[in-house]
Amino acid sequence: MVKTNTHVLARAVIIDQGHILLCKTLDLQNNFYFLPGGHIEHGESAAKALVRELIEEAGFEVTIKRFLGCLENGFDNSDSCLCHDHDYSFIFEASCPTLTIESKIPKLEDHADILWVPMSQLSELPFKAEQLKELIPYWLGLDLDQAFRSAME
Repeated sequence: MVKTNTHVLARAVIIDQGHILLCKTLDLQNNFYFLPGGHIEHGESAAKALVRELIEEAGFEVTIKRFLGCLENGFDNSDSCLCHDHDYSFIFEASCPTLTIESKIPKLEDHADILWVPMSQLSELPFKAEQLKELIPYWLGLDLDQAFRSAME
């Protein structure tokens, strides 16, 4: 079956004490890590979608700190773990004062865990999209505070 869907996503980079908050699939033959977040609904801004998705998927509310970047990515049709073959991920640095590496993270979805991973291990993980392993540290080092505007907010 050839997948021809394009998805538009909002994803969060949340860091505490040198650790990054990631999701990990649990129900696949080859599990992988990915940034928390999800789909942007029609008529919804990327930032509002991210806040909504993290409440729905993880049970915590975040504050958007800044836009980091956007990754356009194509996936091989043989990658059976994905429902699409092309996506645009809008990546934001976010914070949640009540969420630290000492916090108990609620489990709201059966197919994935949410966990803290040392930033130093990011490059070693099976990650979707693979390019983000290099882009996240790169973007965090840039002053991109004025790089993104939404007329939808």
